[in-house]
Amino acid sequence: MGTPTLDRRSTVIAALATALGCHGADKPAPSGATASAATGVASAPSDETPAAPTRCKASGGTASVLGTITGDVFGFDGDGTVLYYSSWEIYGQRGDVGAVRKDGGGASKLASLDLEPRGLAVDDTAVYYTSGIRLMSIPKTGGEAKTIAPQFSAQHIAVHGGDVFGVPGDYGPYDRVARIPKNGGDTKELSTAKRPPSPTPPNGFSALRVDDSGVFVTDSGNGRVLRFPLDGGASKILAAHQDKVFDLALAGPMLYFDLARKGELYTASSAGGTPKKVASGLVEEARIAGDDRAVFATVAAKKDGDAATFSRIAPESGEVTKLADVPSTQSVSRVALDADCVYWVVRETSSKSVVYARHR
Repeated sequence: MGTPTLDRRSTVIAALATALGCHGADKPAPSGATASAATGVASAPSDETPAAPTRCKASGGTASVLGTITGDVFGFDGDGTVLYYSSWEIYGQRGDVGAVRKDGGGASKLASLDLEPRGLAVDDTAVYYTSGIRLMSIPKTGGEAKTIAPQFSAQHIAVHGGDVFGVPGDYGPYDRVARIPKNGGDTKELSTAKRPPSPTPPNGFSALRVDDSGVFVTDSGNGRVLRFPLDGGASKILAAHQDKVFDLALAGPMLYFDLARKGELYTASSAGGTPKKVASGLVEEARIAGDDRAVFATVAAKKDGDAATFSRIAPESGEVTKLADVPSTQSVSRVALDADCVYWVVRETSSKSVVYARHR
């Protein structure tokens, strides 16, 4: 039987250890750990099973902080309840694949990376991501990462059916669209062409989206939006003469795309036709997300020193509604969307990014 004094000391020490969270802050969160919605730092696991994540709970007219991520965010995608990201800290030369709950339940890490990531996509059970030139996957629930392809050379990826599709962005001298089975196997080149030289970036296949009708790609170097058949073959030009076309959103039968340098936003039919300008005045290389209800993007400041604004843009009228300020020292690096909320990542510094949500 222990003495009363020792029992009391043990109780105090245990309480302090629990309050301080004695696992290392720089290590991946333990399985089942959640994170502070304000800081994204993993908390100590409890004996109780964490509640399953639910849909976005952001409400009202202000943005909610969902989590903080170390480094720059390059990949960002989600399902009904969770957002997934890949990030890289340039000075630490390290990165993470992680998850942020949409309901404000915090952030956790799935994998640590020693090669810079870019693209990321999700399906019902797994997260797919690039790490250097490798294509990887990891279960959404965590566990061991798997190499799908040791050399895939894609900076942007998308999942459709049983395949992962990729384009290289500005990487390398060739524009290509590649497809590989999700479980690994032979990579099929749907298209490969020498990239035209240009002194002004971006100059590659900058973004892609995929649905049953094909693979949609923004061709920054040639100023085009293209659609490729899922099994390969000749592409169809959906929009031509679009100077430095950049990001892309697919909304049923409609596409949204923006121009990296001119800051213009367009819509076009996914079957082809004359594009329609929706808005202008976006920041350079603005990331976008959109559906039939709205497009979300960052609008540039009216004058030097003012804040840019993360905004909702009406597809028909072009009306712009400010959702949040983006200070001149910061930028929006990624945007995602669902029926409830819009989510965006603000790069505050080279070592810190913050995930926000706002009800639509």
